[in-house]
Amino acid sequence: YMVLQPEYRMTVGFGKKHFDSGHNEHGYKMQDDKDDGALYLVEQGLADPDRMAMFGWSYGGYAALVAAAREDNIYQCAIAGAAVSRPEVWYKAVVGPNTPKAIDEWFQGRGVTKGVNPYATVDKVNIPLLMVHPEDDSRVLYYHFSDYKKKFESLGKTGEFITLEDADHFYATLMYTHQQQFYTKMLDYLANDCGPGGL
Repeated sequence: YMVLQPEYRMTVGFGKKHFDSGHNEHGYKMQDDKDDGALYLVEQGLADPDRMAMFGWSYGGYAALVAAAREDNIYQCAIAGAAVSRPEVWYKAVVGPNTPKAIDEWFQGRGVTKGVNPYATVDKVNIPLLMVHPEDDSRVLYYHFSDYKKKFESLGKTGEFITLEDADHFYATLMYTHQQQFYTKMLDYLANDCGPGGL
């Protein structure tokens, strides 16, 4: 597999302009950038347009859920790890009546209320989806996974959902057994379940 790992808008270390360019653009321009990068590889003859997948963890997991529900999809499947699927619930848990206005607006601009909400677009998912989540995730709480899964299945959609028991959000908490469970499944999924005939 060839892997494209973009330094997406709001990635730190590339200056204020690059960071600010992601404000209110979660699921919009930030998502377009990823598609543009993948299509650039196709234009250069480095990637097959019929054999592309989106995979991400945390914010990347959010991006994978957004990708799964985009119209005119360029991917054959999406794999979402530790994904933020309910940004509006997370926002309400973090911001309260005493939160300074500037911080409140900063959170909203990070995609929690003004970006694409994956939970609200479950019905638009149009490619195979594999979702994985650490059971004890302290950064992206488990309800992001369980709520999305419940709504996804209530709509009669077919997907696969894996819980990594006793794991947290961060890579250092993914023990050998977690990695074996997840990566074995991911490779099998890409080969056999990702779009028509797999990748």
